[in-house]
Amino acid sequence: MSSLDKIVACQMSYLPLRTENIEEKVEKILYILRNSGLEFKIGSFATEIKGTKARVFSAIKDIFEVAETEGQFVLELKLSNICGC
Repeated sequence: MSSLDKIVACQMSYLPLRTENIEEKVEKILYILRNSGLEFKIGSFATEIKGTKARVFSAIKDIFEVAETEGQFVLELKLSNICGC
């Protein structure tokens, strides 16, 4: 198994700043996750994501790029190479 095939877990919180359209911005991020092929669970404070290292990092990149076009934000990530196995 290559390192890109290894299963990883990620806990992500996306916080759009200085906006009235929080739900709309969050929905754009969820759209990316829904179409990523990753397992994910939405929680009150964070979303838990699980999948291969390659897919998780690809989704994070896509999320960052979309969030960047939406204005100011905080994207908090916790990654683990042992919690997702």
